[in-house]
Amino acid sequence: MSAKLIPACLAALLMSCATTDPGVYSGGARGLFDPHSGNNLQDLPDCSEIYDGGAYLVASPVAGRPGSQIELRHNLGMGHTVYNIPLRCVDQWRIDPPEAATLSANRRFLDISPDAAPGDVTLTATARGYSTSITIPVIDSGVPNLYGSWIPAQRYSCAQEEMPSVISIRPDGRVLMGFPGMMGQYQDDYRYSYDPETGAFTLGQQTGQVRVVEDGHIIFTGIAFPGGQPPPPLPPGYPPRPDQDSCEFEFRRTGELY
Repeated sequence: MSAKLIPACLAALLMSCATTDPGVYSGGARGLFDPHSGNNLQDLPDCSEIYDGGAYLVASPVAGRPGSQIELRHNLGMGHTVYNIPLRCVDQWRIDPPEAATLSANRRFLDISPDAAPGDVTLTATARGYSTSITIPVIDSGVPNLYGSWIPAQRYSCAQEEMPSVISIRPDGRVLMGFPGMMGQYQDDYRYSYDPETGAFTLGQQTGQVRVVEDGHIIFTGIAFPGGQPPPPLPPGYPPRPDQDSCEFEFRRTGELY
């Protein structure tokens, strides 16, 4: 190797490493391969176009277990267009707590430490002086992972009400719901809580149970999920339908594992 190239290579290596502060990383060395550049998203052509509130981080999956890897996207929304933010635009990355994870040299992968304690890992990216953060839950290996998108195993409940076409259980404490024939993927959102010890699940003002039948297969009881369309009227003399909250709602994971 030419002696002239050694300083440049050393500088690139140092830039790709964490700084002297625990959990703090430089923006990223120039010349590193960016798997997101041109992959469905165009690179932001000019770093000066980054504005306050425009940049955001996307984690895939949105939650991890000790020893797992999370893919990261660093995007900027501008009008109806979404851009990939190149490493050259980024000032700094920060992981909190610093011992819970490490960031890859190309800043596109977060490796959860094998001995990471259950809880949250927060990643913050600062570009052109503007910061954005994402919080990634770390789930213990013995705790069910409910995060993700789920579709019903049947179209109608035992009360003959049309079920949501998809629900998304998110780390921010919300359940998003979509309904058949509606514009857009999601139309409603509800607050939720989940106790993995007892299986208790609250949805809005309701409290029921959720149980994991197998990986990617869950069943709710004691909750009346809203439906897309009410059932047709019963003919005269027919017994009343059961209450919606007496039904079992069976869902299977769809798409990417959260």
